[in-house]
Amino acid sequence: MKRISDEYSPVRKSQTVYGSISVNYAFRGEKTIWCESTLERDFLIKQEFNNNVIDIVSQPITIPYITELGNESTYTPDFLVQFSSANCDDFEEIPCPLLIEIKPRKKLIEDWNKLKPKFKAANAFAKEKGWKFKIINESRLYDQYWENINFLKRFRRSHVDVYDEQTLIETLDSLGQSTINQLPAHIFKDKTNILRGIHQVWALVAKRKIMCDLYCPLTAETVIWVNQDDRIVRRF
Repeated sequence: MKRISDEYSPVRKSQTVYGSISVNYAFRGEKTIWCESTLERDFLIKQEFNNNVIDIVSQPITIPYITELGNESTYTPDFLVQFSSANCDDFEEIPCPLLIEIKPRKKLIEDWNKLKPKFKAANAFAKEKGWKFKIINESRLYDQYWENINFLKRFRRSHVDVYDEQTLIETLDSLGQSTINQLPAHIFKDKTNILRGIHQVWALVAKRKIMCDLYCPLTAETVIWVNQDDRIVRRF
């Protein structure tokens, strides 16, 4: 599948924004993406964890528009996000790329009249391309998915013994599905190894080798299954 970064690249140079956190974010260790605020950085963190996201380009295009005062101007959305089509047999089910604007809710309310012409132009542009245009603020970004990936951060660097990993995954695969607590109990007999196994299961979830529904609260009874690229296509 052709990646959007083969066709689009940032149209503006990286620049420090006064009063904001401006950084180069190492996305999956594959590419560096410039972000100009904590909201943009957290958006990238969230997409990095989503296996359905296969590519992101920051500030990908410049869109001409007419301001609320009738003047000609241009607008550059924050990101263009591309999703995998690996699990879509029907062409109509393939998730289209999203053109994204990241904006604090307060700014959206305060500057809506000024922003509305920009967003209208971006929506029309995206529609012509077969994309969708989305505006993301704090309420949409910091959801249950965000809470879950922050919980899993503590397990991302946890060591999992190769033999234990193979045993856990093979057992889960044979079961079809299990829960965080039940899977180790199928393998280990003593309490110490069961507790160690539970920690290893969380680590494998954090590394995306074991899957679960990250849009629901994570508990000891969370249902898990082996990652076989049967991913739930859900966004934000």
